[in-house]
Amino acid sequence: MKALPLIHTSWLKPFADYFAKRKVSLRPYYEAAQIEAKLVTSGEGWITKLQLYRFLNKLAKGEKMPEVGFLVGETITPDKLGLLGQEMAQAETLAGVIQAFCRLINRHVEENRCWLEEGDGGEVWFSNQKSPTFIADRAIADHAGLMSMVNLVRLVGGTSWYPERITFQTSPTTAYRKIPGLKNVELQFEQPASGFSFPANWLLRPIRFGDLPTSIETSSAGLLDTDESIVEKLNRLLREIVGVGGMAPTIRLMAELCATSPRTLHRRLEESGNSYRDLLDEVRLDQAKLLLQDSGLSVKEVAFEMGYSGSNNFIRAFRRQTNLSPTAYRRQI
Repeated sequence: MKALPLIHTSWLKPFADYFAKRKVSLRPYYEAAQIEAKLVTSGEGWITKLQLYRFLNKLAKGEKMPEVGFLVGETITPDKLGLLGQEMAQAETLAGVIQAFCRLINRHVEENRCWLEEGDGGEVWFSNQKSPTFIADRAIADHAGLMSMVNLVRLVGGTSWYPERITFQTSPTTAYRKIPGLKNVELQFEQPASGFSFPANWLLRPIRFGDLPTSIETSSAGLLDTDESIVEKLNRLLREIVGVGGMAPTIRLMAELCATSPRTLHRRLEESGNSYRDLLDEVRLDQAKLLLQDSGLSVKEVAFEMGYSGSNNFIRAFRRQTNLSPTAYRRQI
């Protein structure tokens, strides 16, 4: 049987903290999962995913709290995520936080993939897919993980913000109804991926770590400087968005960020003698070169980061623009 990978105990520490405040001993659940309590309370240890799932399932059953994943998940903020949180804390915008989250999760957590994709109405979807699609004993962990992702967006959306719709890979449950903020949220279960949407223009909003803001920051000052040309503006915004959760943003999304229509954006680019495809390709190439130079990502991983549907498409595009394959480019630098 294939061994499950290790996971940092910082993912369990919020559960330990939550029940410590309520004077509930977690000792029997640690013992059942064969976990040393000090590894969790310190937040500086490693356990297997099997131990993680066993602990959470025993805890939910023993305390008669099927909602515990949702409940504790709401308390998981980036500062409680150990090394992952430290990486995200380097970001200045929500896009940067999501980029760090997706990059680290996709690189280090086996059978797990996080990404961003565009919706149909000016929103983006933050998705997480685990394979195989449905494993019942992951439910509590998945509920907590999804709520921690929601909390990333709350860094700009505020504590009162909840998505209109959330999808889960796990089986149906009514436990979420015990969470006040989720009562008016549409939840769908047994879906291909877990995820939720939020307004696309939040991606470029500045991040404030620490306590979550209580309300949505409405100012967009500085995002769309009036002294920029349309090409300068798009270049700046593309460099913020390309590669975030594997996104290669369409002109529709960029028009949303520029508070205009795709048709107007097309027209203004044509008037300046440019095309959106050329601008996007230039930014993707620059970003790909940086990843090939400065990261240990494989060509396949770089292709995903840059929003290509597969490594072969990335290799063809890279060769067309440089006359080199990504591997050959990496060898010569």
